[in-house]
Amino acid sequence: MIKTMNRENDTDRVIVLLKRYGYHSQSFNILRNDKSYFYSSSGIEGVIAYVVKANVAMVAGDPVCDPSNIHSFVTEFRMFCKERKLLCCFQSITERCKDILEDMGFGMIKIGEEPIFDLEKFSLEGSKFRGLRKNINQAKKQGLSVVEYHPLLERRPEWEKDMEELSAIWKKFKGSGEFSFLIGEPALDNPKDRKYFLALLNNKVEAFVVCTPVYTRNGIYFDVMHRQEKTLNGMPQLLFTESFRIIKEQGYTMATLGTAPLSYQHTTDSEQSRIIKTALKLAFNRLGHFHRFKPLYKFKRQFGPTSWEGRYLAFSPKLFNPVILYALLKVYDPTSVTKKLLYQLNSAWKGINKIKDESIGFIGSTSGSVIKGIKGTSHKAVTTTKKTLHKIPNKIKSKKHQTKKEE
Repeated sequence: MIKTMNRENDTDRVIVLLKRYGYHSQSFNILRNDKSYFYSSSGIEGVIAYVVKANVAMVAGDPVCDPSNIHSFVTEFRMFCKERKLLCCFQSITERCKDILEDMGFGMIKIGEEPIFDLEKFSLEGSKFRGLRKNINQAKKQGLSVVEYHPLLERRPEWEKDMEELSAIWKKFKGSGEFSFLIGEPALDNPKDRKYFLALLNNKVEAFVVCTPVYTRNGIYFDVMHRQEKTLNGMPQLLFTESFRIIKEQGYTMATLGTAPLSYQHTTDSEQSRIIKTALKLAFNRLGHFHRFKPLYKFKRQFGPTSWEGRYLAFSPKLFNPVILYALLKVYDPTSVTKKLLYQLNSAWKGINKIKDESIGFIGSTSGSVIKGIKGTSHKAVTTTKKTLHKIPNKIKSKKHQTKKEE
């Protein structure tokens, strides 16, 4: 059973399900209006939130249901996708969901790791955090302070104006379209259960972070931070550690700063493992260039997470299809990927000469579906991409011939 974009009817129902079964740290963000909702036709209580791009049904995180029902629920959804000739993918699933989908025959690639903080054990004592404490003290000496803003209790127009300006600066700094898949938004017009922590200097907002609840883990996910392009020393460190202190005092026991892409090791053992690894690495490197993903791991590590949890991309059929890369980029950055598409594809194909010869057949058998799936791309871009794909085998042969000649 599918429900699409009737948000008014669905929101209350999904919130109830999130409060019962919301385990994934970013599960609250399935409330964003880019999602379609799939409900079970067999009576399973739950929801799967997804977006369709390039003939790929990309699910946002884990199914929101009782863990004992994941297998049956995903079976229904996979049949739904098969009937519509869609590839079935789950993006950024947790380790407990990964084990179930792997047993179901999904292909699996580890794409990142998420830092988990046990707030009951969180401490900045010891030599390990000397540098962090120094940064925090510098921020305090400069007059910075951190407060929680409660827009549902009292509106502060001057703060909200500052926050809007910082969001505009962040968007310009980011250099592309608005994220909308598993990434949140300030949503000051409709905060719901979001939390807002502000770094203030002389009552002016220098930075703020938007947090969402992780209901079944009694946790808080630190989702979006907007700030000036240049900030005072120690400001981010003060903002996060003070926010940790506040939510701990409120009775929360877990916090997370979200997945750090690129801190991964690919685990697939298929014959195409090297081409999958090359293509995904190129895709995330490119995405990282525009959205500053690479520094995130180092930034999050400085706070001393209690543990790191793996996050995975799961796909069915198990044979990896390169169109998944395009769909993955498209769902995260729907307004800007088209211009980057040729770079992404051409860069991926450059890695083919590093793959053994039998892998070329794997690419050739799927390249047609890549082109077919790129519905939002201009005709000129598609034509150019087709020509590039047809030239790949000749380029590889030419390079091998040149190498032998040099030898």
